[in-house]
Amino acid sequence: MREMYFDNILIADIVEKTAHFHGFEKGFNVVTSQDNHVGKSSLLKSLYYTMGAEVDFDNVWNKNTKLYVVEFYIDEIKFRVARWQKAFALFRGTELILTTKSVSRDLAKEYEKIFSFSVYMANKKTNKIELAPPAFTFMPYYIDQDRGWSGLYESFSNIDQYKKPDRIKSLYYHLGIYTRSTVELMAQKDALKDKIEQLKAEEEKIRITIDSLYAEIQNLVPADSIEELERNLMIPKERIAFLVSRIGETRNKIQSLETALYQHEHQLEVIQEYRKIKDGVNILEDRENIRTCPKCGYSFDEEIYSIVRSNYNLQNEDYMYKQIEQIISSIASELEKYKENYVGLMDELKQQEQAYDEKQDSYEVYLRQRGLQDSVKHFTEQLGGNVYEQEKHGKEIKDIDKELRKLPNKKEVEENYIENVRLNIIKLDAWNSAYEGNIKLLKPIKAQGTLENKIILAQMIGLFQTMQYFHTNTILFPLVVDSPRAKEASHTSSKDILKLIFEMDNLPQVVLATMDYEDFEKEMKRRAKVTVLTEKRKLLNSDVYNKYQILIEDLKELLDSL
Repeated sequence: MREMYFDNILIADIVEKTAHFHGFEKGFNVVTSQDNHVGKSSLLKSLYYTMGAEVDFDNVWNKNTKLYVVEFYIDEIKFRVARWQKAFALFRGTELILTTKSVSRDLAKEYEKIFSFSVYMANKKTNKIELAPPAFTFMPYYIDQDRGWSGLYESFSNIDQYKKPDRIKSLYYHLGIYTRSTVELMAQKDALKDKIEQLKAEEEKIRITIDSLYAEIQNLVPADSIEELERNLMIPKERIAFLVSRIGETRNKIQSLETALYQHEHQLEVIQEYRKIKDGVNILEDRENIRTCPKCGYSFDEEIYSIVRSNYNLQNEDYMYKQIEQIISSIASELEKYKENYVGLMDELKQQEQAYDEKQDSYEVYLRQRGLQDSVKHFTEQLGGNVYEQEKHGKEIKDIDKELRKLPNKKEVEENYIENVRLNIIKLDAWNSAYEGNIKLLKPIKAQGTLENKIILAQMIGLFQTMQYFHTNTILFPLVVDSPRAKEASHTSSKDILKLIFEMDNLPQVVLATMDYEDFEKEMKRRAKVTVLTEKRKLLNSDVYNKYQILIEDLKELLDSL
């Protein structure tokens, strides 16, 4: 497993002609003091700032007047990076390998080479996968005094070009779950899904177009030549003549049935009126009105009834009444069938008339028919190609999923992480039942007040413990922690926090800033290089500047030339 650790840092104020040089050892390094404002935080902030990550300095610290130089090792190879405002120079040993003002493009790419590690994410504006700036390479390895104890992995600034859920997912790179090729596969998969959705929308439009063309073709006579078209046109012409004849016959039959139906209905009314008179109903009313047909105006009398009775050859009024009702029902049913047949014949006639229009030139009909057929053929070919593309992309997605399944098991990683964090919280005497089931790698838990530092530290160290458990084959960087005891008044709690940090045995280097370290030093199981700062606001001085003046001026001249 590759590892990086800091060798030293030089900070020089170009305006004030002052500087500070600080050396580090591999392993544990502690910067301590008995008072605040001696420069501990500025020193620690400067480390990853020099490497290209953005941090928020104290208001009295003018970062733009200072030149920063960090020397670090990757395995046994020494590198140097110098930063002046937005300009960077990177050396391998004494060889200058990069000068740039672009952190995200040039510096990040060079780091990708020398670290054999990088983070790729989708830019939230362009949604394109891109190489992330160095802040994400160092993100899990830095807790800032001002920003880091209010939100896990939020110590660096100027990272809003990526969505917050994507930023936290960069942890998968450090765990070896994601690599550049992995993210490229996932981006390719998302792009294929988008293409399939576009193809489905196009497919729907093509199908609607083809259906419309088929409906239009139904009204045209198929033909491969004008001569064939003219012969085919004779077919609908003859059919039209036949239909006109049938329609006339059907219309006459309907009229005949309607007349018969009316006659039988009227005779049924005659019988009803006769029965009323015979039975003595409405005798006192005007007999003329009773015996007059309300439809035709004829007067009803015994002679009319005799005619009705003779029509049905029956003497019994009740039986005759039922017979007439049956006849009426039969005529009505037959009439309905003829009406339906008439409607059908009229629809067919309309279609045939559209197919054969003597006013339309045969050549124009032919061209239109051929054009529609060519269009149908064209769109059908498009539809086939569309469906083929969807199937091809679906297969490509399956192949990508097969490759992604070869990655480390996220579930196992998550379970190990949860257990590590839970034990860390218990060690810090900060466990709360509310945390049960809520510990998640990509959704850090939060606490209030004095517990906040403990919960954040427990989760960060839990990440490193998980990396160690799975023997993650990614480079390890120095853990830089500023003021982990800031909210702790208790000596016991402060000791527990420091002991948890000093239990880390898989990181190449830890740089820790804390107050009054001498009160706890004897209880720590690991030796550390301890630096005590004493003078307030005098981290930089002129003696150090004079000692490194040639180096400072040479680097300043180089960076000014960019």
